[in-house]
Amino acid sequence: MSGPPADLPPLSAQCVSGAVARFEAEPLAVGRSSELHLVGCRPITLQRIRWSFEGPSVLAPLSARSASVSVTPTQAGAHRATLRYTDDLGRSQSASFELNVAPKDLPRGLLTRGEPSAWSGDRLSLRAWPQGYGEAELVGAGWRWERVSGPEVELSDAGTARVLLTAPTVTQDQLLVLRATLTLAGGASVSDEFRLLVQAPPQPAADPLFGDANRATRALPWLEDGPWSAQLARCVYNPALRKNGDNLCTLGELPLLGQASNNPSVESILQRLLVSHDWQAEVFERFLREQDESGDLRRMLAATTAIVIGGRVRPSFYWSATGAIYLDASYLWLTPEQRDSVSEAPDPRSSYGQELSYSSPWRYVKDNRHATPARPVTERASRPLEEIRVELGRLLYHELAHANDFLPPRRHASLPAGSRVYQAVANDTPSQTLQERLPFFSQQMVGLGKVLFFGETATDVQRAYSPEQVVQFFSQDRVNDDYSYSLPSGSTVPREDAAMLVEEALVQLRYGVLRDFGIVPRVATGESSADKPLVWGQRGRIGEPALRARLELVLAELMPWLPAAELQRLQPPLLLRAGLSWGDNLDQDAVAQGRPRALGAAGRLREQELERERAARHR
Repeated sequence: MSGPPADLPPLSAQCVSGAVARFEAEPLAVGRSSELHLVGCRPITLQRIRWSFEGPSVLAPLSARSASVSVTPTQAGAHRATLRYTDDLGRSQSASFELNVAPKDLPRGLLTRGEPSAWSGDRLSLRAWPQGYGEAELVGAGWRWERVSGPEVELSDAGTARVLLTAPTVTQDQLLVLRATLTLAGGASVSDEFRLLVQAPPQPAADPLFGDANRATRALPWLEDGPWSAQLARCVYNPALRKNGDNLCTLGELPLLGQASNNPSVESILQRLLVSHDWQAEVFERFLREQDESGDLRRMLAATTAIVIGGRVRPSFYWSATGAIYLDASYLWLTPEQRDSVSEAPDPRSSYGQELSYSSPWRYVKDNRHATPARPVTERASRPLEEIRVELGRLLYHELAHANDFLPPRRHASLPAGSRVYQAVANDTPSQTLQERLPFFSQQMVGLGKVLFFGETATDVQRAYSPEQVVQFFSQDRVNDDYSYSLPSGSTVPREDAAMLVEEALVQLRYGVLRDFGIVPRVATGESSADKPLVWGQRGRIGEPALRARLELVLAELMPWLPAAELQRLQPPLLLRAGLSWGDNLDQDAVAQGRPRALGAAGRLREQELERERAARHR
């Protein structure tokens, strides 16, 4: 053990008198996922944490800068962990520990996995994984999650392999120990425990900018000593930011990327990146270098001050208060270990609109198949970078359309340094111009949008609308998705309208991928849209002539480098076959030949994945 000054107790397993922090590790064994923790002994925040390991195994935590890490040894024997951090007085501390990894002790059993630390109030999930059991052995098995020790906590879905919880309120670091038990039909049972470090978040503002609906979670500047790291930590995703905006950075303190260059380099973009886990930065950098061949996304990032990627950011969003985009890390994972660190907790707004008589499924399609294959979490599969191209690409086109709408490229060179981002937004944004010159028409759809996207209670009239009436409201208008009608009460400018136009058009132009949109009878909880008869739908609605002038207006402002002639490459829309199921309409070649093809198992799984995303629409 080495490092702390002589007048401080060394980092140990106990909070002895005067200690700043203690180290805790559960026993390690080959093949087991184990949690290691740096536990503060007082109500303080430890900074600049860094874990490193030596030994026969490659112990590579997903984020070596968190107070807690999960490691899965591959070889037995002696290992050494070195831990460095800065205490509350700014003093650098370090200590080393011997870790003995036992041989594999789990031919059959249970493993629990998840993100090993959380702030109070964070919504998170943990999942238990049977090891060495065949499918037949698990038939009739039962699950139970329970608290073993630590602060009281309410567990949701505690009778399944995945448990959901909100980290309990604490005033200083506490370990919450949970146990998962799998009981087989014959009565035999196996258990495993998970140790979650619960920490008090930084002192929030009395009226926080990030409230309960999109509360700030832990994210660190990717470049710890980068030129903007202090501003990123203070001004972008900090619980202390106030709703009135008076402690936000000005554009002189944290300018848009576009104030320096209208075509930012990958290096300059990474200087503005905050992540909850280091792997997110590594994947994001690869995506920008390898999948953004057109350069669109780098250019569109010029309208942002920062990019936040987090395992508990849900849904993804852009915020004109900070000028940053906030991305759900579920779009970026490439390995099952990375996916373990992403919360499965659903968006709390995913139940909106259940009382309406219709649903509006959508999907992206290439060559009459889902553009992105299903990846059920239970399969623990990896995926190549190319596979996230469409999903992450469409998300970025959408959120960056918002950023460029509030502050279009024509304004970047003249933004006032003394203003905050929201103060610099002018009255002639592209969305405002679109509404004034080429508005949409259906006020019935605007009203339904308040139910679907903001949780307002449906009126008797709205509940009585049939799917056929909704088709009439929507199909005769000039938008490409019902999310275009997302208009919060008190707001007069629909922002999602322009973002949906950009998203669908650019995904088709850059990736050759078409978007399906349809109206079906209500998809109830537990049902699949794949089985619902299609009332009306189109593939590639963005190609409708009625939408062209609106799309041209938006792209000329948001993406002025895009030649106007590019829009001639948009395919004309294809009317899907009413009466057939949404699933049977996927393969339009088979439909045209009079031999509709039912979705296979993989296609149905993909529709189930989309069902969850459709319910929680990105905002």
